[in-house]
Amino acid sequence: MDEFARLRARYIAEAQQMAPEAVARLSWTRDQVVEAQTLGLRKIVGHAQQHSPYYAKLIGSLEASTLDLSDLTKIPPLTKELVMTHWDDIVTDRSLKLEQVVEHLDRLKQDETLNPYFRGDLYAAATGGTSGKRGVYLWDWETCVITANITFRMEHQYDLLNPPSSPRRTAVVCAGSYVHASRMVFPTSLDPQRETRVFPADMPLDRMVEEMNAYQPDRLVGFASIVEELCAMALDGALKVKLNRISANSEPLFDEARAMAREAWGIDINDTWGAVEIGAAATEGNSYGGASLAEDYVIFEPVDDDDQPMPAPDRAERLLCTKLYGSVMPMIRYEMTDKMTFDMSNNPDAPGCRRIMEIRGRADDWFVYGGAIKVHPMVFRDVLGQERHISEYQVQQTEQGARVLIIAHGELPLAQLETDLAKVLSHSGVTAPEVSVERVDNLPRHPETKKLKRFVPLK
Repeated sequence: MDEFARLRARYIAEAQQMAPEAVARLSWTRDQVVEAQTLGLRKIVGHAQQHSPYYAKLIGSLEASTLDLSDLTKIPPLTKELVMTHWDDIVTDRSLKLEQVVEHLDRLKQDETLNPYFRGDLYAAATGGTSGKRGVYLWDWETCVITANITFRMEHQYDLLNPPSSPRRTAVVCAGSYVHASRMVFPTSLDPQRETRVFPADMPLDRMVEEMNAYQPDRLVGFASIVEELCAMALDGALKVKLNRISANSEPLFDEARAMAREAWGIDINDTWGAVEIGAAATEGNSYGGASLAEDYVIFEPVDDDDQPMPAPDRAERLLCTKLYGSVMPMIRYEMTDKMTFDMSNNPDAPGCRRIMEIRGRADDWFVYGGAIKVHPMVFRDVLGQERHISEYQVQQTEQGARVLIIAHGELPLAQLETDLAKVLSHSGVTAPEVSVERVDNLPRHPETKKLKRFVPLK
């Protein structure tokens, strides 16, 4: 067993060992959640003050040991831009340097046989997300284990009450490379008897269906848009599997997908929300009444456009998130720009936690070539999100490929990017793809809202 295999086996084993505690937290009252948040806030702020020059300066003389949740507003929010500007001073291990982590990711991108863990058991991930702005984040061991439990504890809770019959096989549609966090998290199970198999998101759909038919999974985990496509293919008779649970992630889940899943298999879809910056953040239970925020592990502050608190939010403009775990790279009041609708009523899936009913602002569009070949945006994000000098980008579909506009700092291998993007498009089924990559000063935005559409399909 090589080093990565050993570490991954250890990670999965420890995630499974933690599962009973994580599941028990689902029954906590609001008072228990608030108590855990208060103690966790004091611990994470105190550690950041002592070991992070950035937080020591930012938080100043604020007394961590007596903090209450109301004191959070005394700490300025953290953005992706601030993280990338002050990365070396934010991390609490003074030997860690952003340049070293970027070099590690560059090596991994070029040779995926290398150990994805950085310097022992740290997991590094770079993401352009749907915002297109590159961020580099470190997950320590605690972050990996807790993230797995937040992601799958509701599934595990259900299995404890309703033990599944064999075979236990989960098909996981995610990034094919460990440079993207979906590849690290989603092929994980808290059930030692469950097998998982990865189906890369850039795999042509007809081949994916063929291989799933051979694999015969009883569960599906994947990007929401691909889950929807597979539901449609099941209704068409192409996908011939018997699913008893479906979990969607990474993108907005639409009602049409839920309706197709109910028609195809008689089950609804469990939605999931999260991000590389904060890990898994919300999962949908079996009441299907919205995704329960993991408030026992993360503090969520709904705020308006001016970062002012919204105590009884309807449609929050953004969230400020404080992770109560993971000491190497503290995320205190980190800004997530997704807009979402809150449900303030009683939550039968996790009584101590609020639910989110709708997540907006992350929708990506498939590119469809020749009326039949569908290409998922992850194909572009996997390439562009890992290039160290790209700040922002927009991908515009063309008849035979794509035109990519890039804002960058430093030298950029435009020709190599064109080759890499053409290669992944070809792998996705596009014949003789043509890709152009152009460096620009500004990206086109909506004339009224000024919002940037990251992926622009042909009309």
